[in-house]
Amino acid sequence: MNIKHLFPIALLFVLGTFSSCDLFDKVDDVTFNAELPLEFVVNDTRVNNGTNAVSYEITKTLDATSDADVAKHTSKIKEIKVNKITYSISDVSKSGVTFNEGKLIIVSSGKEIASAGDVSISAVSNIELTSDAAGFNELASKLLADNKEEIKLQGSFTSTPIAFKLSCKIYVTITANAL
Repeated sequence: MNIKHLFPIALLFVLGTFSSCDLFDKVDDVTFNAELPLEFVVNDTRVNNGTNAVSYEITKTLDATSDADVAKHTSKIKEIKVNKITYSISDVSKSGVTFNEGKLIIVSSGKEIASAGDVSISAVSNIELTSDAAGFNELASKLLADNKEEIKLQGSFTSTPIAFKLSCKIYVTITANAL
């Protein structure tokens, strides 16, 4: 083989190798969806007959490793994407109460991640919250860094006392190294 043909062939081989490195990085990735639970047990015993709104807030820890697949890949997670948040209400103690301007907030930064306008406190299932894209991105970054984050439920009731369980699901897509 002529030496002047060998150089272009070697150059093509080298360029092909470097350009496909990104493909090799992705070959050993695993991507999966998970539902991260976040449950708030609300029990506001203050007595208010509805003449004034009653402010309320409660904080809980969102732990991504509560999902078995996430826990299995914890040390290998490269990316987390928050897709949506839903809520369900159960075990309601009293009808006719509304939760106004409900928000889920990242405690460490004060950033809102999702909201609902005025919600009648009654048994419902899998209602999607209004998302805040920047809040979703911040939550994803914080979960990627530590797998946990303190989340605050904040709003006000039209009257109290009231007790119920608010079960949220944070739907995420996880990309992790398979090896």
